[in-house]
Amino acid sequence: MNTSKAILIIIFILLLIIIFVAYTGIDASKPEQAMYKIIDKLIEINQTLNRWVRNLIWSIRTGIKERFSR
Repeated sequence: MNTSKAILIIIFILLLIIIFVAYTGIDASKPEQAMYKIIDKLIEINQTLNRWVRNLIWSIRTGIKERFSR
């Protein structure tokens, strides 16, 4: 991997971390509350992604059943 790609990946990861911290509103002066807040947000994001994937798989499965049931 060349240097420019590595730098771009590092910048992208840092940007994602900054966006996540800004989204959750983490207060660095209270690390325990910040940790609980991060865990809650990660659980919320995980549940949302699981719901999206479940709905996508269901719609694909339903589409296949409708298409080949004729």
